[in-house]
Amino acid sequence: MAQEMYKHDALLHLMECIAVASPSRHDTWVANMSNAERDYFKKIQKAEGIELDYSDFQHKRRILIEKNGSDSIFTEALKATNGCGREWRTKAYGYMWRMALKSWDGQYYSDGDKRDVSKEELALINRAREYFGITEEEDDKCISLTKV
Repeated sequence: MAQEMYKHDALLHLMECIAVASPSRHDTWVANMSNAERDYFKKIQKAEGIELDYSDFQHKRRILIEKNGSDSIFTEALKATNGCGREWRTKAYGYMWRMALKSWDGQYYSDGDKRDVSKEELALINRAREYFGITEEEDDKCISLTKV
């Protein structure tokens, strides 16, 4: 299958997959994300200089779901991001952690201890870690590579 998306699109698709993986504790929602998740999504866009037509973004998600099921969005985003350099993949992995923590008001500690993410979010993060071949050293520095 031809590559379905590029690295910036892939990063945002990974973020949305994490955000919608499980319900958060937040009561206020905008579309399928909590306000905190949506705010963080927008901060990533700005920090990375990503322009997004959200209707096109959602259209791409619908096409992939219809074509290959709901898991296909995450799979295609991993494929697109895996073609990037190690630092970009590590940064994407860090953004995934931060998005999961936005869902649950969690913390990320410098000693690598992560907490307060759902099992669904953790499953996606672990899948990305394995797919990207994230090392322990990269895991430790992934958060510091994120821009927000």
